[in-house]
This record gives sequence, structure tokens and C-alpha cells, in this order.
Amino acid sequence: MHLLVMRQLFFSLFLLTASVSYGQQVDLQGIYSAGFIGAEAINFVGTDSFYFNGFYCNYSVYGKGRCEIRNDNLYLYFEKNKPKSKVDTLRAPLISGSENNDSLVNVQIRCVDNMGEPIMFSRVQLALSHSSINMERVLDTTGVTNFSIPRRYFPVIVKTSTIDFDPGKIRLDTAADYTIKLFHRRNAFDDKELNNGEIYVYEIDEFSPDLIMMRPQNSTEKFRQYRKKS
Repeated sequence: MHLLVMRQLFFSLFLLTASVSYGQQVDLQGIYSAGFIGAEAINFVGTDSFYFNGFYCNYSVYGKGRCEIRNDNLYLYFEKNKPKSKVDTLRAPLISGSENNDSLVNVQIRCVDNMGEPIMFSRVQLALSHSSINMERVLDTTGVTNFSIPRRYFPVIVKTSTIDFDPGKIRLDTAADYTIKLFHRRNAFDDKELNNGEIYVYEIDEFSPDLIMMRPQNSTEKFRQYRKKS
């Protein structure tokens, strides 16, 4: 089936969002992310808006703007404005707890930057008391994970690390259900905000509700799999 016909079928069945060939308006919603030597995540919101995060070896970029799909290409038009002032003083973690007398308690951890934006692919390690076991997770594009921890292993030390940010560390002394937001300050290898009207163009090979196969325009690399976050 011709690519355009397949795309129109998916659009009518699943109500995705963006502008496609011939000016047809449809909806493309949600977070699509790809991992390669680096990683990229595009969060499509509203009718034609997006948020972008990219990590490449020892630097990262981020930004937002307007988007459209035209002639089998995805266009990301980054907004043009003055960069936001940075918060240099590290914000204190936000911790809320509720009593739980079960043998297992739940700890939800969200890693964000000093402006409150999620940090993709952060690494979280829990050092458990009275145990040689360390629990470790790599967070997804939302910057959130959950741990189920036997209450006998408290107190617990939470350590976080990620590229471009100073590490984080807190101690939980009492066994309880916790919801934690950990703020992180960008380190000397600061990332770059795309806010000067930059344009990213991707060539699309396949398009479905759960997957976009694409690569940078005029690139000879293989098409990347941008999978939708459920």
C-alpha cells in the first residue's frame, strides 16, 4: 500500500497529530523516543506543538516549538526567544510520605532539572541497609520510576546520576510509601537550549500510532525507531 494511503488510514483510525502532505491537518500526540549512540525524545502536544530533548555523548540539547509533517518529512521549527534565566541554587527535594505497615513499601522517584523539567535516562541507585544488595534503575523519558522495598532494609540511601547534571543523594530513615522529586543542577558540561529559530528535518520511512521510523534529512544512517511511550 502506498505510504501516503497507509498514513491517511492510520490518521483516520487513531487521530494522530501534525500537518501532513497537501495541507491535511491531523493530530499527533505523545512521547516518541529513540536510542542510538545518543538518544532523542519528542513530546508532541496540542495540535502542532512539541518538546524536544536530545543527548549526544557528552552534551545535550533541548527546546520546543511548532511542527508539521510535509512531503514525508517531519519539520521541527524551534521557537525564537530569549533564553530563560537559570536557577543556580539547587532546589531542595520535594518528599511526601504516607504510612504503610505492609512488608513492602513503594518509593516513587522523579528526577528533574532545577527548572522542574524531567531528566531522561537518569540512573537511580538505592543503597539498602542491612543488605549487600543495591537496587538500580535507568529512568525513561518521563524521568520517573518506582521501587518496592522490604521495610526491613530501611534506612535507604537514594543516589542519582546523569550526564550533564550534578549527582543527587538523599536518605530515607523511616519505612513508608514515598513520592520524591529530586532536583539536579546542570554541571560544567551544560547543555544547549534551541531557541534561535533552528529547524530540524527528519525523513520518514514508516509511520504508525506506536512507531515512527525516521532519520535526519540527507543522512545516510539507518532509520531510527522512535517508539511511543505508553
